[in-house]
Amino acid sequence: MRFFVEAFPLIVTVSAAVWDAAEVRALMDGFEPYFRGAERYAVLSVPTPGAPAPGHAERKLLGAWTSHPRVREAIKRLCVGAATVVPSAIERAALSIIWALGKPPCPSEAVPTIERGLDFCLERMRQEKLHLAKPPDLLRYETLRAVSNYFATNSQ
Repeated sequence: MRFFVEAFPLIVTVSAAVWDAAEVRALMDGFEPYFRGAERYAVLSVPTPGAPAPGHAERKLLGAWTSHPRVREAIKRLCVGAATVVPSAIERAALSIIWALGKPPCPSEAVPTIERGLDFCLERMRQEKLHLAKPPDLLRYETLRAVSNYFATNSQ
């Protein structure tokens, strides 16, 4: 799990090529400092291209973690929006149904591309009046470049 936080209050997470228990633990551990803080943020979750979705055991771990009262409260209090990149239209529809049945603690959207996810996060940060260190267009450009460079460097 790679956390891009250079554009905070935007947090971008990029999952490894394989979701396993260690990857779920890295995600959970990576959010702990933000849960203890008081600064609000938006999250864009990006899978490594071609990586399979988390398996049943990993989804169960993720569900248990995000359902924990302490974690739900922290997300509700601090996260202004979360976008998850899900390239498959069928998987996006399934995730939207799951979110409709079990309301997420913050505004959430399954998106087909990183660009759409960034747009969602930037709009949520604008609506919630979060202070950005850079203009939104520059933040968007730099984030896309950083993630693209990361994939180019780590796909070999």
